[in-house]
Amino acid sequence: MMKVSDIIKPRDIYWVNENDTVRQAVRYMCERKTGAVAVKGSDNVVGVFSERDLMHRVVDGGLDPNSTLMRDVMSTNLIYIHLDDEIHMAKAIMFKNGVRHLLVVGKGDQCKGLISMRDLIEADMQDSQELIHRLNDVYYEQAYCAKWRISSNRVIVEPYLR
Repeated sequence: MMKVSDIIKPRDIYWVNENDTVRQAVRYMCERKTGAVAVKGSDNVVGVFSERDLMHRVVDGGLDPNSTLMRDVMSTNLIYIHLDDEIHMAKAIMFKNGVRHLLVVGKGDQCKGLISMRDLIEADMQDSQELIHRLNDVYYEQAYCAKWRISSNRVIVEPYLR
């Protein structure tokens, strides 16, 4: 089974500061093509800001993204997963808490980044890819059969599907 460290290994950590405006954070997220970022206080993570926070707290709340600060709209209920945990544990934690992103921590509870539900789905698909290929091979071996007949001095092979 894959571990969280297998998913997060090749990534940079995306951070914004709690005193950044929503506009700055959204621009940063768009440049990096990410749906969520960790929000840093003085020296540690104090929150997470996601597209969902943008929609529910900023847009639906009628707030101005140019003047609203991250500390006022970020999610502060921090939910963690450890690098050494298996991905099925991450899925269970997300489901139980109704979230789409988890902070990933390593040794000494140091933040290593975020993983999303999409990351976990992609990991499942990658993990299942070999099985899918084997199933396809078996299906086509069984479904594709050649029909042959002898006509005078020739053998005629006619492909057909069962």
